[in-house]
Amino acid sequence: MNALSRTPVEVPINPRHPEFDLADCLSRDWHGNDPFRTAFFNSLSLTFPKGEKFFIDSVRAFQRGVHDPKLSQEIRGFIGQEAIHSREHKQMNDVLCSARGYDANYMDARLDRDTAWANENLEPITRLGATVTTEHLTAILGNALLTNPAWLDGADPRMAELWRWHAIEEVEHKAVAFDTYIASGGTRKALRTMLRLETWQLLRHVFAGMRMMLRADGLHLKPSIWWGGMKWLFGKSGILRAVVPEWRDFMRADFHPWDANNRELIERWSAAATTA
Repeated sequence: MNALSRTPVEVPINPRHPEFDLADCLSRDWHGNDPFRTAFFNSLSLTFPKGEKFFIDSVRAFQRGVHDPKLSQEIRGFIGQEAIHSREHKQMNDVLCSARGYDANYMDARLDRDTAWANENLEPITRLGATVTTEHLTAILGNALLTNPAWLDGADPRMAELWRWHAIEEVEHKAVAFDTYIASGGTRKALRTMLRLETWQLLRHVFAGMRMMLRADGLHLKPSIWWGGMKWLFGKSGILRAVVPEWRDFMRADFHPWDANNRELIERWSAAATTA
């Protein structure tokens, strides 16, 4: 396999080992006392432990065929980062569900069904393609979070630190699965189809988790909660609306994740996290 990494040499992919004490803030609406915004980020977190394992498994299936030393090292870093993401979000999710009485198994059961179906019905290269496209989603969301601090305006500083740490690493390793997929013979046409499917899947799971949590809080039937929240996500200045141009970039025939070189953004936020 003539695999070549296109990640800048100035962007090492090394797992960090953070420590977060989140018990106090997870017992309340930690994002500006806003139940919708809090539920959105909490629901994203509920998808991560199972999702990160799927990503690791799909990349690891092609690891032995990679002979480019740089990409091989980046795959090891990717696996390490994703494993720690899974661990930290599992700990967060356990504390969250215990503190607020949420169904700890709800999202895991949904994701287990999807993973079982994928493992039984999809070829390894297709599962890797699903990882590539979901990694594009997490990378553009991470980039937007770091670029627009307003995403976390009013958030508890401890939660903001966790989400910025995760965002930094998603941006750092944004090309690892992509480079592995292309080198393994995956097609761009298949990726373009997969991006549409995986975008729908992620939104479907996140909104299901939000409904579960808002229902437990007695808020799921309040129109004002959903109206204000949907404006925050999709309105004129909505946070998800803002990533649409980067989402569309993926459809270009010559796209590569590092066409958008946000190395300086990583360095700036990494330095801020180190000195905080």
